[in-house]
Amino acid sequence: MAFKNPRKPSSPPQYSIRKKNKVTPFDHFPAEEPNETLEERFAYRTRELDEANQKLSQARDQFYALFNANPIPTALTRLEDDVFLNVNPEFLDYFGIAREEVVGHTTQELNLGPGMGTRARADFIALMKREGKIRNQETEIVLPSGETRHILASLQYIEVDNTDALISTFIDITERVKAERQIRELASSLTRAEQEERFSLSRILHDDLQQRLFAIQMHLSFLRDAYEKNDLQAFKVDFPQMEEWLAGAIATTRELSVDLDPPILHGEGLKEALIWLAAHEKEQYGLDVEVKTEGIPVQLEENLRVLLFQAIRELLFNVVKHSNTLKAVVSIAYEDDHVHIAVSDKGEGFDAEAFATNELIGHGLHSIRHRLNLMGCSMVIDSAPGQGTRVTIDVPTQTPEA
Repeated sequence: MAFKNPRKPSSPPQYSIRKKNKVTPFDHFPAEEPNETLEERFAYRTRELDEANQKLSQARDQFYALFNANPIPTALTRLEDDVFLNVNPEFLDYFGIAREEVVGHTTQELNLGPGMGTRARADFIALMKREGKIRNQETEIVLPSGETRHILASLQYIEVDNTDALISTFIDITERVKAERQIRELASSLTRAEQEERFSLSRILHDDLQQRLFAIQMHLSFLRDAYEKNDLQAFKVDFPQMEEWLAGAIATTRELSVDLDPPILHGEGLKEALIWLAAHEKEQYGLDVEVKTEGIPVQLEENLRVLLFQAIRELLFNVVKHSNTLKAVVSIAYEDDHVHIAVSDKGEGFDAEAFATNELIGHGLHSIRHRLNLMGCSMVIDSAPGQGTRVTIDVPTQTPEA
């Protein structure tokens, strides 16, 4: 009896996990893939954040590097309350203060800006957030030393470290403001001087020349009557008087012409012009003027020579009016690229310090100084009551290189 081979056992069954009708072999831990993806995303986001922080740090470092390297005074203040967050070295040098005296304090505490009420501050904050910037705002500040300066400031709204802030820069325009004021004062002074000259000329014409001409006109009418009456005796009486008046009128016009534009100024040197001026002052006012020179004379351009001549003439006229003396000395020293001119007297003198601080005193001298300054010259006044006066004019003879 044959025996059938027993049936071989069948292969073990294969197990699988179905996910959405898809079989994934050996997928025994379903949560593993999502965990790996989350970790990858976390690592990616972390790298992004690190890179962003690094860029932000680099940008901040670059901002403060530029901030500190700025060659003009610069400050960073909190918009809300004007507290200083940072200032650059130029700012500290300008005000002459230390960093710890500034950072953490407000502009009002340091007297570096105008005070604002609550409403004004709110309007200002709204304006800066809306406009973003203010350019070239001219204002005055007071340094810790008490000196008042003029600045041209610009403000820019920025956000630094999640803080609304203002970055402020300014340039000092004090000298420009002074120059503009001097120009305005000079224009006013020139107008006043011109009006005084007009008044003086009008007075001479009215009180002297016009009276002489009117008298001559009247005598001509008398002579006509005498001629019609054949009165020779009247001719003998009136002709000498008319000749005298005519000679006086001619002399007056000659003096006016010379005073307005002395011929010596055209073509002659300054020394020769001053020698002529000394003779003229002696003849007109009785003022004895001694002219001294040192060094080798240099030729000055005509405009400068005319200005110096007029300035010296005005200074000598001041001696006649105010010094209570009729003696003066004009000295000229030629040294390298400068000419030093001094007008001195041993008269009553005055308080030079009071004069320097108050332009209402001696406006004529201030006018002379302004005009000289515009031509690159300077003028120094040395005087004291009872000790005479010495006015020195320094004249550069070489044009500064541009």
